[in-house]
Amino acid sequence: MDIKHLQLFFDIVEAGSLSKVCASRGIAQSALSKHIAALENEIGAKLFYRTGRGVVLTELGQSMMPRVRSLLSEFELLASEVRDQSNVPSGPVRLALQSSITQHIVGPLFQHVRADFPKIDLRLMEGFAGNIEEALANGRADVGVFSRYGDRIHKTDEALVTDELYLIARTGDPVVGNPSCRFADVAGLPLVLPGAPDGFHMMLLDEAKKSGVHLNTQIEVDSLTAMREIVANGAAYTILTRQAVSVDMQLGRIQVSRITDPVLSRTLVLAVSTQRPLTHASRTVIGLIRKLTQRET
Repeated sequence: MDIKHLQLFFDIVEAGSLSKVCASRGIAQSALSKHIAALENEIGAKLFYRTGRGVVLTELGQSMMPRVRSLLSEFELLASEVRDQSNVPSGPVRLALQSSITQHIVGPLFQHVRADFPKIDLRLMEGFAGNIEEALANGRADVGVFSRYGDRIHKTDEALVTDELYLIARTGDPVVGNPSCRFADVAGLPLVLPGAPDGFHMMLLDEAKKSGVHLNTQIEVDSLTAMREIVANGAAYTILTRQAVSVDMQLGRIQVSRITDPVLSRTLVLAVSTQRPLTHASRTVIGLIRKLTQRET
């Protein structure tokens, strides 16, 4: 049984569609279909049903999935141990980054990896903190960089940098006319926030309860780009770090006001998956991330 066929089978199950795997792997859909057909021919049964929304596992495919996951994990561990013995970092590193920091470190990170560690295969996924924690927990990501709020930092987290939070609005909005504002000033403002139970959203709800402030969450959006566009068009306000909207500020689309009384902050943390040991390649990428996040402060 070809390990490549099993890896592609696993990737399709994780992605939920052939097209997503084709895009991430850079292969044609016809070639991917041939690989799966070869695996099905070898097994002698269908593994997927095709639907209008993608593909769904057959009963046999569902029963195979845990064994395939375990087999691929063992194979990757063996391969990483062999690579580590060469003292040259190589192999895949699945990195999950929070959307608000991607624009600041992903370019320099890929540039460093390509120039200095060309044998590392760096694969990027992007999302909010909850998505990243889930990816680390189930082994879809090896390394994650995301935000914790207040005293919610875990013992296994490595704190990278702490930033204060700001009220964000369209340029010219009088609410952000001063360099700072009180948290109480947020009361009643129409807000666009990540959907609960996102850690950031829950932290704001906790602070609002302590301060007796009513949060008027009008829109829940799990996309930083969408949040920035909604704010820049004046449809709502949000609360983020300056770093998350630095490009919009440079373009004159957005203004910010530092939140005080109380001061709110987020800590950017680095965490790793417990599903497999850290490889030499992963440790190398972690070292680069540390340097890049310190440079941004």
